[in-house]
Amino acid sequence: MYKIIADNEEITNTNVQNWVIEYKNGILPKRQKLSDYYDGRNEIIKQNAVEGRPNYSINVNMAKYITDVATGYTFGKPVSYSVNNNGSKRFLDILLKANAENFSDELDYQIGGDMSVFGVAYQLVYLDSSDSKAKVKFKRLDPLRTFMVCNNSIEEEIFCAVYFHDYIENKQFKTSVYVWDNHFLHIFEGCANSFSLTSKSPHYMGQIPVIQSLNNDDAFGDFEPVVDLLDSLSLMVSNNTDDLQSISNAILAVVGGKLGEEEIKQINKFKVANLPENASMCWVVKNSDINAVLGQIKYLLDFIFQISMVPDLSDDAFAGNLSGVAMQFKMWGIDQLWTSKIRKYKTCLYKRIKMILRIHGLNEDAAKDFSISFYRNLPENMAQDYEIAKNLSGVLSLKTILKNLSIVEDAEAEYNTILSEKLP
Repeated sequence: MYKIIADNEEITNTNVQNWVIEYKNGILPKRQKLSDYYDGRNEIIKQNAVEGRPNYSINVNMAKYITDVATGYTFGKPVSYSVNNNGSKRFLDILLKANAENFSDELDYQIGGDMSVFGVAYQLVYLDSSDSKAKVKFKRLDPLRTFMVCNNSIEEEIFCAVYFHDYIENKQFKTSVYVWDNHFLHIFEGCANSFSLTSKSPHYMGQIPVIQSLNNDDAFGDFEPVVDLLDSLSLMVSNNTDDLQSISNAILAVVGGKLGEEEIKQINKFKVANLPENASMCWVVKNSDINAVLGQIKYLLDFIFQISMVPDLSDDAFAGNLSGVAMQFKMWGIDQLWTSKIRKYKTCLYKRIKMILRIHGLNEDAAKDFSISFYRNLPENMAQDYEIAKNLSGVLSLKTILKNLSIVEDAEAEYNTILSEKLP
C-alpha cells in the first residue's frame, strides 16, 4: 500500500488528522524499513548466542548496491528534450531554462533513487513568490513524510497530496501539514495529531502540484523483493566471522596432565610448554567448512542478482571487451527495470512540462509536441558507436541515430550543432 483511500474528500481538520494517523500507522513503517535497508541500518537477527562467544553483526549492504546501480543506469545520463515542430521551439527554450534553474538533472536522479528505494517518489512544482517575477521551482519531497489521498471510486482518483513536518517548539511536539488539491494549498498546524487550518491560498498550477512517480505498477522498490535474501546474506557473513574469531579465541586443552596458574603464565610468556610425562596439548575449535560457507554466499548472491535483475558488476565478463550482443544479454534484466522506470517517469515529466507552460501563460496542450529521451548509462564504446552510425546512416534519421550513440548525452543539442556547422 502506498496511498490513502478516503471515503470523504473534504479537506477538514478531522480528515487531515485521520489521514496522517493512517499514513503513520499503515504506510510509514514499511517505508522506514526500506530506508533502513538502504542506509545499512537494518537489524541482523541471530539466534541466542553463547555468552562470551563472538557475536558480530555485519551488514552486507547489497540494498544500496542494487539501488545505486539501477538508478545510475537509468538516470546517470541526463534526460533530453526536443520538439516535433519549429513552432514549439520557444516552448522548448522556456522548459530548458526552467530545468537549468532548478538543476533538473540532479532532481531527476534524486527522484530515481527514491523510486528505487521506496517504490514511489514525490516532487513539488511551485512558485517561489507571489509577485509577477515569480519563478517556477522543483523540489523533491521526502517519501517518509509525503503521501497521496485517493477517493474510493473504481478509478481511485487522487484528490490531494499531503506533506507533514514534525518539530519541537517550546518543548512541545508539533506538526505542520501541507495539503494540496487541484487549486489550493491548505496549511494545518497542531500537536498530538490534532490540527487546525491556518491558511489557504491558490497555487496556480491547474492540477495537484505534487507529482507522484511509481517505480512500477505495484510501487515496489528494486530491492524490496529480496529483503529476506539480504538478511540471509548478512547473517551468513556475520556467523562466518564469528566462527573465524572463535578460532582466534580457541580454548587450549591439556590432556593427561594439569597446569597451574604459574605454568600457564610461563607458557604465555615463553611460548614453550614443559608438560608432565604422557601429557599433550591441543586446541578445541569448531569445525568449519569454508567451502560450504563460500558456496552458500555465492548461492545467495546469484539469487539476489537474478530476482532484483541488477547485474553483478564484479563478474569477470564486464572487465573484458564484450560484443554488443553479449553485453545486451548481460544487461537484459536491468533493461526491463529501465523500461518500467522510464515509462512511469516520462508521464511525470509531461505533468511537470504542463505546469511550466501554464505558469508562463502558454497552452498546456503544447506538451504533446515535446519528445523526452532517456539514455542507458553504459560504458562508452566508440567502435560500436561507429558501426551504428555507419550501418544506420541513410536508413534512420540523424536524430534517431544520435539518440542511440553512447557518447552523445543530448541528441537534440548535438543535432542542432551539426546543422549549425553545415550552414554557410
